[in-house]
Amino acid sequence: MSLFNELKRRNVFRVGIAYLAGAWLLIEVAGTLFPAFGVPDWGVRFVVIVVALGFLPALIISWAYELTPEGLKREKDVVREASITRITAKRMDGITIGLIVVALAFIMADRMWLSPKLAVQPAPTTDTEVMTDNVQSSESEPQFPPNSIAVLPFVNMSSDPEQEYFSDGISEELLNLLAKIPELRVISRSSSFAFKGEKTDIPTVAKKLNVAHVLEGSVRKAGNQVRITAQLIDARTDTHLWSETYDRELENIFDVQDEISE
Repeated sequence: MSLFNELKRRNVFRVGIAYLAGAWLLIEVAGTLFPAFGVPDWGVRFVVIVVALGFLPALIISWAYELTPEGLKREKDVVREASITRITAKRMDGITIGLIVVALAFIMADRMWLSPKLAVQPAPTTDTEVMTDNVQSSESEPQFPPNSIAVLPFVNMSSDPEQEYFSDGISEELLNLLAKIPELRVISRSSSFAFKGEKTDIPTVAKKLNVAHVLEGSVRKAGNQVRITAQLIDARTDTHLWSETYDRELENIFDVQDEISE
């Protein structure tokens, strides 16, 4: 009997698919509810790491053990004629389908109900005058999605115009890295780069792109040295949340781009 057929008979594939469906549901729930209860960002990452580490042991257990009417037994101790792997396979299929349906239902509920509810900020009710001021303030200030960001083209401050492609490359690497974060809404390159060379203030850029944060920076080159400055700005208040300067030797521009992006 081939290894593939044996893996199929022992329901290893089904266990793996069911595990991934359950992990997907767990991560979706954690990503939605953890912020609402004040759990730090590392909480979701911890859940992802735990479920990732548990995947291989789950496959090993499904290979070495078999579920019988008497409970979990080592596969070698189960008589082949008494095996109920076919029945277990049908149950696993039902569990997998159920997990996928629940996950999809949760995602729809999150998009249609949970996220709008969590985004609502209650108005104060203790003082009428304060309430009026807050309402007027909320009407005048744009409401941006909290987990949203736009990466503007980094400005080439060197006298060499050929360094323009290097500064654009830094912006693209940062944009691609941020786009891999599921919880983050990242504006496309075409929309962000539309502001290249434009002297537009950050609040205006944020309003046009509908983002809460803007990442901008500059690139300066002197000889074989390059200095890159990156700044993260809160679009609502137009204030810096983070700023960092990197001084590197320009031996390989791609290595420098990767390092700054990380």
